[in-house]
Amino acid sequence: MNAKTIRQALLLTGTALLSSLVLTTAAQAAAVRQSPIDINPASVTSAKAPLPIADHLASDVTLDVLNTYNASGKVEKEWATLKANVPAGSSIEVGGVRYSLLQFHFHTPSEHTVKGSHAPMEVHFVFLRDGAAPCDRSPDALLVIGARIESGAPSAELAKIFDGTTLPVNSASAHLTIPHVNLAKVLGQLSGTWRYSGSLTAPASFAPACVEPEGTIDEQLEAKDLPENVSWIVLSHPITMSAPQISAFKAIFPAGNSRETQPLNGRSVSAFN
Repeated sequence: MNAKTIRQALLLTGTALLSSLVLTTAAQAAAVRQSPIDINPASVTSAKAPLPIADHLASDVTLDVLNTYNASGKVEKEWATLKANVPAGSSIEVGGVRYSLLQFHFHTPSEHTVKGSHAPMEVHFVFLRDGAAPCDRSPDALLVIGARIESGAPSAELAKIFDGTTLPVNSASAHLTIPHVNLAKVLGQLSGTWRYSGSLTAPASFAPACVEPEGTIDEQLEAKDLPENVSWIVLSHPITMSAPQISAFKAIFPAGNSRETQPLNGRSVSAFN
């Protein structure tokens, strides 16, 4: 190999290393609004103006409930969940912007913590902003309402899923059809919230019809950079389920299915009453 060839090889190697460094740095820089987070009520910012939530959640729907671990076949169990798909027609409005409800699902223990403490479970209601495409990766294309679930009085609506039914655990084709669910009664009152800008808490493949511009599941997890396209609303007052209802879900995911809390990276959390 002559001197010119050696110089060209070194130049190409240096360019490749620089490109790799730039891509790695960009990926790290992008991961600045990851979810979930720990919320310290003493450190949140009180909202200067009210931004009420107007809900238009159906009072009588039929849910299609499935276990995404079995349904997908390619998601590790720690990233799976029990998901309830809802028919079209339910929505909320926040600051005059309408979001349509797609589905809700569960985690154990809670993904969001309050002063470092987990609740036994958390439910996430996932909404898509009107005008956004299902695979939209732009900031705030999705809005998620999260409610921590404590052990206490049974939930009459969630009892329709967790009481007296065989939850889908091992069968890839197992779906539960749950009729006559009042969506508004699952979350209850939507006053008293913490709000911040964040991300999904599981890889983007949970929308199987979508492309994955952030990379494969493994690449997303290695970079610790899940799609940052979510406006988060976390209810400051938890809802309750009975101990047997909580145990029924934990039996499906005995090792848990929650992502660890992520750094705030300078983000603010706003409190709305």
